[in-house]
Amino acid sequence: MGMRVLIVDDEDLSRMELAQLLRRVTDVDRLDEASAAADALARIQENRYDLVFLDIRMPGLNGLDAMGLVNRLPNAPPVVFVTAYDEHALAAFEVAARDYLLKPVSEARLRLAVERIRSQKPVVTRSQNPARARLAIEQGDHTKLIRIADIRYVHVQGHTVYVRTFDAEYSSRASLTELAERLGPHSFVRVHRSYLVNPEHVIEVHPFFAGTYILRVDDKTKSQVPVSRAYARQVLELFRL
Repeated sequence: MGMRVLIVDDEDLSRMELAQLLRRVTDVDRLDEASAAADALARIQENRYDLVFLDIRMPGLNGLDAMGLVNRLPNAPPVVFVTAYDEHALAAFEVAARDYLLKPVSEARLRLAVERIRSQKPVVTRSQNPARARLAIEQGDHTKLIRIADIRYVHVQGHTVYVRTFDAEYSSRASLTELAERLGPHSFVRVHRSYLVNPEHVIEVHPFFAGTYILRVDDKTKSQVPVSRAYARQVLELFRL
């Protein structure tokens, strides 16, 4: 039986070349393409795929952030990252990628990746169980373990980084960049140079001014999170607005 495959890449030539190689190494019953992560997420929710090939560096929502959202879906398909950059390999496997292919992809390497997918049973990792994941934050003489799924957003005020949950806020010694790396695999996205937000807790999106937006989250006080112009397109794509 042939495979049902989705190729996600913003470059037309890359999608075409991978599709041609794929048909050489395995039987394909269905082959869909998407040029943006937001479109890919919609397709994955609407269709059942045996395998998804996902680029990392794309305009708007990148592949790693998209993978974090895919992991939250029931019966998430196996994903293989295909990219020209090798520095994302660790992050890719932290979000439960099945393989990591560097462009240009060789026929032999693609064949090996497909054979692994066909032979493997689904692998359950910590990142695929977001309800169990914790963020450790040092608090004086003890360490607070916060369920990542409970975090609404993270922000910088002055020289201090704060982590916001439903009814509490904790200061962190980590930088916003460090927390972005830790929380990115759990679907958190950058919406401002000073803010990371968990899309699962966003309940409203409001246009503000000059291409900026305000997000309202479901914490106790219905806090507002600013979206800068630099991240506006990514946010609109994320929520399909």
